[in-house]
Amino acid sequence: MYRDPALTKLLTYAGALPFWALGLAQVLGYQPALAAQAFIAYGTGIACFMAGTLWSQAQIRAQDPRLILIVSNVAALAAIGGLLAYSYFPALTMALHVGVFLVLLAADLGIHRKGDQPAWYLTLRRNVTLLVIAAYAVVMIPT
Repeated sequence: MYRDPALTKLLTYAGALPFWALGLAQVLGYQPALAAQAFIAYGTGIACFMAGTLWSQAQIRAQDPRLILIVSNVAALAAIGGLLAYSYFPALTMALHVGVFLVLLAADLGIHRKGDQPAWYLTLRRNVTLLVIAAYAVVMIPT
């Protein structure tokens, strides 16, 4: 088990920065259409990346991995579907992405409860998920 989480923590928090930079650019009116598209594209990429991390967890678990694999696929496909629907249904896409991030956090909670993740990782995931969801909330506020 990885005993020095400093780099993981640094990179995870750094991964939340583009959500805030793009969200604030959108809210402050700095090329808002481009910032909105980049925000959704980045959110899709991160959601797919996080869904992919569940695959490695499923492979090392002694228990039945089918549910984790299904959740991973559904989460990635939902994020991509949101990206494709964004032009027509922006609020739905935002809500869908928030839901995907919450589902991925719940999956990590389930893995943690089975003893397959250290406590610091779950705390990190919770904190960064809250930061990301807060960025989505800021973007969703009508200007």
